[in-house]
Amino acid sequence: MAQRIVYWFRNDLRLNDNEAFLSATLTAKEIVPVYVFDPRLFNNTKLGFRRTSALRAQFLIDCVTDLRNRLREKGGDLLIRVGDPEKIVAQLAEMYQAEYVYTSKEIAPEETRIESSLSKQLKVSNIDIKLFWMNTLSQVTDLPFPISKLPLGFNVFHDEVKSNLKVKQPLPEPDQITLPQEYEAGTIVSLPMLGIDPLEISVRSSQAESLHKGGETEAMSALKNYIHAFPTQDENSDDLLTDSALTNWLSVGNLSSRTVYHAISDIRNTDRDGFLKNMLERDYFNWTLLRYGPRMFKPSGVLHNFHHKWLNDKALFNKWEKGQTDDNEVNAIMNKIAATGSISASERLKAANYLIQHDQVNWTWGAMYFESFLTDYNVSVNWGKWNNLAGVGAN
Repeated sequence: MAQRIVYWFRNDLRLNDNEAFLSATLTAKEIVPVYVFDPRLFNNTKLGFRRTSALRAQFLIDCVTDLRNRLREKGGDLLIRVGDPEKIVAQLAEMYQAEYVYTSKEIAPEETRIESSLSKQLKVSNIDIKLFWMNTLSQVTDLPFPISKLPLGFNVFHDEVKSNLKVKQPLPEPDQITLPQEYEAGTIVSLPMLGIDPLEISVRSSQAESLHKGGETEAMSALKNYIHAFPTQDENSDDLLTDSALTNWLSVGNLSSRTVYHAISDIRNTDRDGFLKNMLERDYFNWTLLRYGPRMFKPSGVLHNFHHKWLNDKALFNKWEKGQTDDNEVNAIMNKIAATGSISASERLKAANYLIQHDQVNWTWGAMYFESFLTDYNVSVNWGKWNNLAGVGAN
């Protein structure tokens, strides 16, 4: 058994069904859990808005606060830092003389670059890093084809996968967490500490109920309430998963895909199959990002479609962004996303299609805007759906 492991929380801010964290607690006598707020994620984009809006940042702070409270209930704590994760995690591992760093595996280019940089820095101190894939219902090795042969189109993927899909039962949370005797937990981060003015969150009282609070505790309560009401509140939806709002907590790992899948699987209802299909579509976007990588973030998209010439028209984009288009319905949607960080699946389709079809504006700008403001932002799902709407995706 190892003496000490540094556990770096990323998009897995939970204790239930967290294979990587559970493995760490079973492998080492002492665990040093850490979360690092990366200031680069809160800088302004080239279009003038933040990469992560104030609303999304506050949701993340809620998640980290809840995670710290949950760890303390288990006898542990969460070290909170602000800075470059690849540097801070390596420094902590050396400081605490850890034998390993355990963390979740991510697949977007920036996240993998950070993983690679951390791994190189750890090697200098002879510390190993172990990565765990936890973003999908099953492992890539469970697919009936190699990732290089991923079907081009979700329906083909669904037909090939659904009959042989085996989703493991969620894992339990650790019973107890033991930290080193000496540690500095750090303070809970506030918006100003991230360079964000709290006044950037401006919500009218009529919209306040649309805001979601982050954290595993809130997530488990939301899942329970959704199952109890399933599917009456979403009976007219074509995307039950998005419109369930559970994607808010899935996006940061307050809930695991397996937890949601098995909770819904236990329901005896005809709409259940539609929800589970939405779960598989979420997986498909993850596999698509794994397969095509940086292509998903370029105007030519997954298909390498260089024929369509998109307009880099800042004036048109600003009208869309600020809800000042000629379409009042689109304007209402854009005002809603800016104020609450939450819009329905049909509203996303309406707003995105206006920018793409009506304005012919560079679709990656719209994807960047949704990345900033949607509380349930997931890199593969968001960019995969924009790819498809722009006609350059794998759909």
